[in-house]
Amino acid sequence: MAEKKTNLKKFKEILVDLKASLEKDLGTVLPVKSHENNSFADANDLATHDTDVSNEMTVKNIKMEKYREVMEALAKLDAGEYGLCEECGVEITQKRLEAYPTSRLCVSCQEELEREMKTKNIIASSKMAAGNKNEVE
Repeated sequence: MAEKKTNLKKFKEILVDLKASLEKDLGTVLPVKSHENNSFADANDLATHDTDVSNEMTVKNIKMEKYREVMEALAKLDAGEYGLCEECGVEITQKRLEAYPTSRLCVSCQEELEREMKTKNIIASSKMAAGNKNEVE
């Protein structure tokens, strides 16, 4: 039991450090600039600007999602539910939590989720390809 408390303390420190780092990063992310007041020499400059803005938004969204995951993990830690698989209730391995401290699923449930997502993507792709085939005919 003492080992588990030590591990939980270690993971709390990791999560708090991650939270602080993400808060710092998100605080320094500049607001996305629109091109309304900018004049661009040509369409290539405008396209480059739009790509930069899109990349900034993507990075910010990824960091915000990671921040949300860290906050959820900290809430679970405080509630005594950290390290338990949300799907089957089994304890998530120490090794997995060390690699991904915000893990919500054990390896088995994560693999099952990924198989399901892959199957859905294959089905969706097949439907899209069939739809495009019908449009051509």
